[in-house]
Amino acid sequence: MMPQGAGLRASRPSQPPAHYSREHHRLNPRPHSLPRLLLLFVLAIPLTLCWGSAVASNSDSFKFLRDRYNVKIYENSLPMTHVSGEELMCISLDNLAPSIHITFHIVGGDTHGFFTAETEEVGGLAVLQVRTKTGLRDVLNRERSERYDLVVEARAKNPVRRGAPLRARTNVTVNVLDTNDNVPLFYPTSYQVSVGEDASIHTPLLSVTAHDPDDGNNGQVYYLLEDHNTDLFAIHPVRGVLSITRTLSYTYGRIHKITVLAKDRGPQPPNMRASVAARATVEVQVYQVNIHAPQIYVQHLPHVVEHSHTHIYAIIRVDDEDEGESGRVDKVTIVAGDPDRLFSITRGSHSKEYNLAVLKLLDRELAPEGYNLTLQAVDCGTPSRRTRVNVHVNIADVNDHAPVFAREQYEEAVSEEAPPNTPVVRVAASDTDQGINGRVLFRIVAGNEDEKFRINPRTGLISTGDWLDHELTASYSLTVAAVDQASNARRKQSSAKVIIRILDANDNAPQFNTPNTEVTIDENEPVGSYVTRMLATDADSGENRFLSYSIANLDQVPFVIDPFDGTIRTSSVLDFEAQRRVYTIKVRASDWGSPYKRETETTVKVKIRDVNDNRPQFVGVDCRGWVSIDAPVGTSVLTLSAVDLDNGSSVIYRLQNDMDEECWSVESSTGVLALTCDLRTLLPHDAPKTYLLNVTSSDGTHMSDATGVTIKVITKRSEDHASLKRYSHVECHETGIGSKAAEVKAAAAENNAAEEHYALLPLRYGYNSHKPELPEKFPSIVKVREDVDIGTELLTVAAKDHDRGHNGRVVYAVSNGDTDSVFKIGFETGILQVVAQLDRERTPEYNLNITVYDLGVPHRSASRNLTVKVIDVNDNAPEFNRVSYSLHLPENTRNGTSVAQLSAQDADEGLNAEVTYELVSDVDEFMVDKVTGVLYMLGGLDRERRSEYDLRVRAWDSGPENPQSALARVIVTVLDINDCPPEFGAARSLKVDIPEDLPVGAVVATLQATDQDMGAGGQLTYTLTSDHGDVFRIDAQTGVVRLAETLDYEARQSYNVTVRAQDGGTPPLHAHASLFVRVHDVDENLGPPRFPQRVLRGWVKENLPPGAEVITLEARDPDNDQLVYTITGGDGVGYFSVDMQGECQF
Repeated sequence: MMPQGAGLRASRPSQPPAHYSREHHRLNPRPHSLPRLLLLFVLAIPLTLCWGSAVASNSDSFKFLRDRYNVKIYENSLPMTHVSGEELMCISLDNLAPSIHITFHIVGGDTHGFFTAETEEVGGLAVLQVRTKTGLRDVLNRERSERYDLVVEARAKNPVRRGAPLRARTNVTVNVLDTNDNVPLFYPTSYQVSVGEDASIHTPLLSVTAHDPDDGNNGQVYYLLEDHNTDLFAIHPVRGVLSITRTLSYTYGRIHKITVLAKDRGPQPPNMRASVAARATVEVQVYQVNIHAPQIYVQHLPHVVEHSHTHIYAIIRVDDEDEGESGRVDKVTIVAGDPDRLFSITRGSHSKEYNLAVLKLLDRELAPEGYNLTLQAVDCGTPSRRTRVNVHVNIADVNDHAPVFAREQYEEAVSEEAPPNTPVVRVAASDTDQGINGRVLFRIVAGNEDEKFRINPRTGLISTGDWLDHELTASYSLTVAAVDQASNARRKQSSAKVIIRILDANDNAPQFNTPNTEVTIDENEPVGSYVTRMLATDADSGENRFLSYSIANLDQVPFVIDPFDGTIRTSSVLDFEAQRRVYTIKVRASDWGSPYKRETETTVKVKIRDVNDNRPQFVGVDCRGWVSIDAPVGTSVLTLSAVDLDNGSSVIYRLQNDMDEECWSVESSTGVLALTCDLRTLLPHDAPKTYLLNVTSSDGTHMSDATGVTIKVITKRSEDHASLKRYSHVECHETGIGSKAAEVKAAAAENNAAEEHYALLPLRYGYNSHKPELPEKFPSIVKVREDVDIGTELLTVAAKDHDRGHNGRVVYAVSNGDTDSVFKIGFETGILQVVAQLDRERTPEYNLNITVYDLGVPHRSASRNLTVKVIDVNDNAPEFNRVSYSLHLPENTRNGTSVAQLSAQDADEGLNAEVTYELVSDVDEFMVDKVTGVLYMLGGLDRERRSEYDLRVRAWDSGPENPQSALARVIVTVLDINDCPPEFGAARSLKVDIPEDLPVGAVVATLQATDQDMGAGGQLTYTLTSDHGDVFRIDAQTGVVRLAETLDYEARQSYNVTVRAQDGGTPPLHAHASLFVRVHDVDENLGPPRFPQRVLRGWVKENLPPGAEVITLEARDPDNDQLVYTITGGDGVGYFSVDMQGECQF
């Protein structure tokens, strides 16, 4: 219903003219005989009585009761339609002369000339009435001008008394009220929109817009679809937003043409023709959307043999569930994992089939782990979708690589004293091939003809195989081959040079080049004279071959030797006559070796050669005597003796001058001075004479000093002499040379007869009579942890040898049992060390043979077995048989069910190998047995709550130190069963308010349920179970509730709608939701009730009893509604009443 107080639309055919006289039109003259006029304001005309006091003689009393009035009139009103207002526009007639004539004139504001002013006298008031003119070609149009500000002037003239008329002005604002005279108009009238087929429900597509220039409900536009039975689209009735209410499909509908209607909400005026709804066309183009990404399926060979001509490794099939261009595969490419472009994708022989081709020969060693190719398939959709999969290309090894040594050449040195089995150098080689193709064994292939070395084929440790001799071979150039273990036909090898220098040891004594030498030297050579040079050589090297020389004679000899070059020189002047004539010198050569030096002796026999270094010397000199004159010829007067200290020299005597040689002569060999003439014949008788003779001696080289012999010839001898028949007598002075010669001779005899003494050589080179002895407390077993540091000393072997010197020196070796080359014993120190990483899991125990050798000739040895037990440490983590488990369990699996057996082993021993299990993941649904590793169900599964479990199970060893662990992954996929009913959630109970004029087909609500099950169990169907199926309808797929027919608030104000959602599982499950729809009333009145006249007059006599009928009121309503009449004001309130039928009673 329209609210009370709305404006009336006048429908009277005529009104009185604007200028009229009070005599003709005053309906209620003011004589006192007439009953008093009572004014009643009935219904929607709340007229206010205008009381005023105007003074006729004063123009100031002639005025409107108000300076401004507000009135209204509907647009499109017919000619002579009066405006209406809340109060009368009037001038009081009180205090005016009865002859005053009042007229009203519009003097401003009516620019289009729509209005005219009329005067009507009502109960002492001159009432201004404004109406539309007649004969106009135009009508009021609110949309063009909704307000007019009129200036109305009142003029009062007195025809009796001439003069200027009284004037008064007021402002009248005419508000033009709207009528539903316009239909909505779309702009534009056609729309196009594109939407992908993957658009979700309720996705807005576009907004259509229609405009209605009317006001209020008349200008409010409702949008609706012409096809109100569609389930694909919906439009918001107010905003005009077109949206999707079902999933679109490019396949089943590429273009949808929708007609949208626009209607205003206002009532239809009776003087207007029935309006038709405005129309707009919306073309919805569904474009194919790349909903599905391509699916890649790969079937490939187990591997590609490297360097083989494999053309196709895998066949790739690419499917796309889309249709059209979106379902067509644009390209399949390799996007990662092939930087060297070794592979390509080619088209296969069938549709949607591709080949992964191998372009080049593959080399496993360049990619030991193979190639992880990332394949990408791109479809032709817009935008394109792409899928990537990883394809692992496993390359099978062929023996195409020879082992490679870490170094091309190794150089090492070893002492020649090192015993057999002494480690020398470890070679290393790697082979990038796989398996047995990459397993390398070593062997010595050249340079070891005398088998002085051996090599561990697994570890590459080269050790001595026999005693070495630096003097025989100072270095070895071994060729070591690394051979892989492929089949004989494919076996490959490489080699490296190993240069082993044999370090010299002092194992050789010096050797003289010319042993037992004999030399001769002249006596009297100056001090420092060269005698000979004794050269010795030592086959050793270094300091071991440096020699020192010495003389080992204990007795002093007149010789010295240079300690460095062996030159023997005299240390004093030699004297053949007085000293030894033969010397035997012991020359000793000593090397500089350590800890013991080696020495050699030889003899040098030095013979002293006599040299004629002495003049003969007379034993007597200055001889004097006599000779008888009668001495016969030949008489020996004197025998001279000269001594020559030289050995074996002969002295020759002779007279120095021959002045008396005719009578004297000296025997040259004997020195006998004899008379050679008869003195008596030469001398006068008894003539005295004295002979002076000079005799010299010579050894053939040297002449002695002459000695004088004075002989006096006497003529008479003494009787003694005569009796003795002595004819001469000569005496000489002794020189002492004789005794000296005797002394020299005696000394020479003594010196040459003396025995020579020599220093003895040390007894270092005696017979090697003792073998080494190992200590009695030598252990039989040694324990060592496998994580011991390299270089750790296990024990020190201290052996003894009772021999002396080199015979007593001992060296050590591990002669057997070190199969992994992890031990080394210092061959001089006897310290046993760990030289490589131990691994108990590889070798838990070693039985070593410790051998000790002496350095005597021949070598003697002793050995002892030593067991090295490797103690386990917790260096290995447990290992699962499988690192990943995949389980598929239905969600109704019972608690306590064993679902998997996990097993792990530990290569350690003892507690380190005892494995326990622990479920690391924080879940309540599973547990693992700590001892057995069995995985059990502990709590109920619910796929809707959790569809997958990524469990981690840790296996711990029981090592007391540094316990280790390993993780296994258990992926549990929960399989769905139909155990979840649909759930409406917040839409379980929904209340909506809708107006009663909501268009048919409009969406009332969306009741969408969810079902967490999968497959058919999660697919829902919606139905209405209440009895309002004729008013509402529901989309079975989406749960969208629409209005099916027009609502009427006056017929029903609310609806309770029950929606049922049922899944497609077996058995099916369902749920209900309640939709409460409350209908709101909409004002559907075309206008307010209207009285046929603005002023109705009735007469009543005084003194009538109450209840007397005065007048019957009759109003008309354009909606034909039942009317109610009410007195709203006036001065008759309290005297009159009106009933619902309009009868006014006293």
